[in-house]
Amino acid sequence: MAKTHIPIGADGFYHPSDEVEVIALVKFARKHGKQVRSRGATHSVAWSIYTDPVGNIPPNRTLQQAPPPGDQINIAFDKMRSIEWIDEESGIVEAGPGINLGCDPRDPFHVSTLENSFLYQIFEKGWAVNTLGGITHQTLAGFTATGSAGGSTRYAWDNAIAFRIVDGKGKAEWIDRDHPDFHAYPTSMGLLGIVTKLRLQLVPMYNIEGSERTTPISGPDAPMDFFGQGNGNQQSLEEYLKQTPYTRIVWWPQKGAERIQTWKASRVDFTQDNLKPYQQFTPNLAGQTEQLFASLFFVLLGNTDFRREMALIWNKIAHYLHNIANLLEHGSLTWLWRLITYVLALLASAIAILLGLILGILQGSVRVLFTTLMPLFNPMTKVGQETTFSDYYWRSLCMDNTVDDVFLGTEFTEIWVPIRHARKVMNLYRDMFDRGGPEATGYFSTEIYGGPPSAGWIDPGYTDGSDEYKDGTVRIDVYWFRDNQGVPNSDEGFFDQYWNILKDNRIPFRLHWGKFVPRYDFPLWAEHYRASLPKFDDFMSLREKRDPDGIFFTSYWRERLTGVA
Repeated sequence: MAKTHIPIGADGFYHPSDEVEVIALVKFARKHGKQVRSRGATHSVAWSIYTDPVGNIPPNRTLQQAPPPGDQINIAFDKMRSIEWIDEESGIVEAGPGINLGCDPRDPFHVSTLENSFLYQIFEKGWAVNTLGGITHQTLAGFTATGSAGGSTRYAWDNAIAFRIVDGKGKAEWIDRDHPDFHAYPTSMGLLGIVTKLRLQLVPMYNIEGSERTTPISGPDAPMDFFGQGNGNQQSLEEYLKQTPYTRIVWWPQKGAERIQTWKASRVDFTQDNLKPYQQFTPNLAGQTEQLFASLFFVLLGNTDFRREMALIWNKIAHYLHNIANLLEHGSLTWLWRLITYVLALLASAIAILLGLILGILQGSVRVLFTTLMPLFNPMTKVGQETTFSDYYWRSLCMDNTVDDVFLGTEFTEIWVPIRHARKVMNLYRDMFDRGGPEATGYFSTEIYGGPPSAGWIDPGYTDGSDEYKDGTVRIDVYWFRDNQGVPNSDEGFFDQYWNILKDNRIPFRLHWGKFVPRYDFPLWAEHYRASLPKFDDFMSLREKRDPDGIFFTSYWRERLTGVA
């Protein structure tokens, strides 16, 4: 077998240290008819990231750390993480593709820290970006390439002003905002080339302040008129999403447990005084224990095989004890409190095993108890007791950073609908839940966000300024607990009903490319993408021009974008 310019790592990845080595890998792939793809932090589904899987095919889900078996070329950018200030006074910076936005706690290369993260380094210079997603584990290039966005119709992930690209012929060039094809690149899924550097125009550092509370979905205590047109005391959902700078709504639609948890924030001037970070789970024994029992709850809800349930529960407990050991190792507790903490952790583990055995044997018992148990994890907020926060944007805008991916790993499909249809969509889903019961609602939450308009050619928020998407979108994240049995995006899978009800009612929608999209009826869905994205054909023509041999165009993407494997 021919050898590449650099050796493959023991982990199955190529680890180039500069653009020259990336070019060599691309030229090698072209010459020998191989595919080449690059990974970020694996927060997209696996087959959308890597080369075509062969042999022992890994599951197509997020956080698949290893590349698929085979002799294709999968690149990791753990050696290309530098920051270079082009104009520090004006906030213009260039960064390598592998630098993480924040610290990635699951980084398999063991190079990611808070201090060497992109957000922290620009913070030290007094600069910021306009928005963030729910976490900051992703790499800079990966987050940009998938069209990700924060919970805002006002602020977009729009700080990138130029991309250094190596195309499928091995040619490297800068694509800046003056380039006619610039808007094809911010959301490109790696199909137009390998990004080796990004140039960003930053904004002055700012803080955020806000609150979170859990309320009934409707009525005087709700923060908006979720299903209606608004009234004198409450905005409609559309107006709420437009007027609130940053927000997300977690909707629990299950009968008997209906509620929403609303998180909202706005920008305030930068300060280092009187900071109060937002933390969904505290990084201590209490926070770890809460997540352990929540994961036990969802394992038993989403599975019916007793042996599988117990294997998953044991995995959660082992992870829990590992996390507690790490907390004790790096904490400053006295030996007595360390001992007490570990004894309490062992006691919690024993209770979790006992509950798992009892409830697992009594199959279906947790589902019967769902409406009683779920409010224990998410009780209604009493008047005057809402959670408040005031903090650096990079530490609290990412509200899910303290959620542990092993305990509460979540997959989802993300549906972007023009915001003018927000009320109709919520009512359609409510009616679907009323008719379908648990088969429609599942046993997890659905998140509602705003989304910004975008000029990106195949970005889910694309608009030319005159269409339905010009005012932004309402985004529906339909959650699926990662340890559930089943395949949610298969024909008649759990997600299917959420897509089909929009199609049946002629509601326009687009999907986040890095999350679950349909894995059936590929010609039909390819036509849906083409019809819903006016620049789709332009993107596909550019893709063919930039990658004439299809070395970036895997079967996963070919099947979904053309309908043909």
